[in-house]
Amino acid sequence: MTAPAWLKTKAGIRIACCLTVWLICWGNAGQALANSHLIGYLYVEANEGDSSGGHAAIRFGKQTFHFQHDNYGKIRIRSIDSAAFEHSYALLGNRTIHESSIAVSEETYRLLQDAFSQFVIIQEAQLETHETLRRDVELFEYLLAQARNRSSDTAAAGLNLKGLGYFLPDGSASPPSPSPALIQLRQQVSAAYGENFIAERIEQSRAALREMNLRASEPPAAEITRDAYPRFAASASTHYENALLARYALEILHNAPALRPGTFWAPESDSFRIDAREQLVLADFALQLQNDLLRLVRSSRSDWGLPFIAGMARLAALEASLSSGRLVLLDTFPDSAQPDEHLAVAGSGYLPDMKNETEQAFLFRRDDFFKGGQIDESDYSALERVGNQLAELERALTSGSRPRRLPEIPLPYRTARRDYLSVPNLNEADLEKELAAARAAEKDYAGALSRLYSYDLFRRNCVTEIFTCINSTLERLASGGGKRDRTARDESLQRLGGYMDASRGFTFVPFVSAAAVDACYSVTARQEHPSHRAAKLAEMKKRESPLWVFLRESNTITSTIYRPAPGDSPFLFFTDDTILLRPLFGAFNLLAGVGKSLLGLAAMPLEGTKQLQLGVKGILFSLPELVFVNLRKGSMEYVAEKQ
Repeated sequence: MTAPAWLKTKAGIRIACCLTVWLICWGNAGQALANSHLIGYLYVEANEGDSSGGHAAIRFGKQTFHFQHDNYGKIRIRSIDSAAFEHSYALLGNRTIHESSIAVSEETYRLLQDAFSQFVIIQEAQLETHETLRRDVELFEYLLAQARNRSSDTAAAGLNLKGLGYFLPDGSASPPSPSPALIQLRQQVSAAYGENFIAERIEQSRAALREMNLRASEPPAAEITRDAYPRFAASASTHYENALLARYALEILHNAPALRPGTFWAPESDSFRIDAREQLVLADFALQLQNDLLRLVRSSRSDWGLPFIAGMARLAALEASLSSGRLVLLDTFPDSAQPDEHLAVAGSGYLPDMKNETEQAFLFRRDDFFKGGQIDESDYSALERVGNQLAELERALTSGSRPRRLPEIPLPYRTARRDYLSVPNLNEADLEKELAAARAAEKDYAGALSRLYSYDLFRRNCVTEIFTCINSTLERLASGGGKRDRTARDESLQRLGGYMDASRGFTFVPFVSAAAVDACYSVTARQEHPSHRAAKLAEMKKRESPLWVFLRESNTITSTIYRPAPGDSPFLFFTDDTILLRPLFGAFNLLAGVGKSLLGLAAMPLEGTKQLQLGVKGILFSLPELVFVNLRKGSMEYVAEKQ
């Protein structure tokens, strides 16, 4: 085969060379892209409620990190499953999420993912340190009150201790009737370690409490940084609480009380029924738990008391399950759990759907738990968590009330207040000195945390913290690489394709930051995760006349997609999917807000200010619509996670 005549000319040779170079470069670029990892920068559109001006997050595959303004005025990093983040914001929050995919090397991907993960751990440890210092103050206040009341034999207000609530009531009342499971455990302990083992350990624990030399902690508040794990020895409250819990663990084992009524779930529904094979699995797990507790009671660790109490509570629940033929689970809702105002009441129609979805998750978890094989405590904890959610929804449906929401990590730590506690031999002068030191340490540490994490709309928000974490990580890398002339900007240009400084200009605004990321970083793809309403509208327009869908779904009265969530402000028309009609629709929405405010004023003597606040919020979110700006989109009280 001969080459074409044009290829033999000088111009043809140049063209062939250019094509060859282009193909080689394209192949290398394609190979580099194939070997790259994608970091997702997420811009979440505005809506009323949290992050009403929009939100930002960064995604590493199945893990998403974002920063939230908490109730204490701090900006906190959160790690969440990516699917759960999308469900929370795109479906429940009804906000479209715009994702920009940034191509990076595997090394850069792991480097930044580890940096955000480390930040979660460090900040949580710092906040826990502050909480411990606060407990120190409470402890010395209690001990000082006890010391001042010694002569009158009057006890000061007691302390709440985790785990005791499953067996002991508040105050100093006696425990309930005996538990067969704990009696058997007590007999095993006596057989293994001697008849006097429990009594001797109880006396040792009481003596340790009396002789305890408690001192206020002095954490180095000046050394608090975003990238250093806090150096903090065990505090006075930690020492004292661990010693108290060890003593009560031994006393509960000695008395072997049954679980208190109201501290466990024993539902009557078929989902909680267990057959003979499942009872054998539970019996094996109960035996395994017994053996674990038998080893734990001799532990030399100072913090063994709480897990031992929780283990005894679970052992008693397992014994109740085996004797009743139904799953009995500890109630892991915290004592302070309140009805969730953002969730439905039974009459709204959402609770049955929520209950059915949770029941399917519970049955799946049940099957996974009982399928056989080695069972560990994490398997049982997962079953316990979903079982608590299902039982709570069944309770809410039966009572016609709002369900409570479980914390992110529910643990069997129900508290009980104990009034008469062992008090160390410290005089009033020493206790006053330690109390003053504890208060000063707590105040100093709180101030340091505030300086580091105080929320600021312009300088420290959900956008700025993402790029602060990225740039500080690259800065440490540059300074530690042995190249003094390299900077965070150099590292960012090499690894991300550009450099972002969210402290300049308007980059702190979420939608501005998204445009800046697209223009600055090596963004290879952009995609939208539509809001719940947008996705439903798109589906409807494929089946029905788009005009008819718009007319029906444009307002909150005839819409088949939207039903107002309890915290939504009043409005008549959706304005997120129309621009020309937005001011007109906004005017009607403004009137709805004014009307709600007037009704709220009239109802204030009976209902308080809640309705008035909703009306005022409706007015505020309607005003931008008059000038073609949409913020409010309405939120969804419930959307099934499978969607």
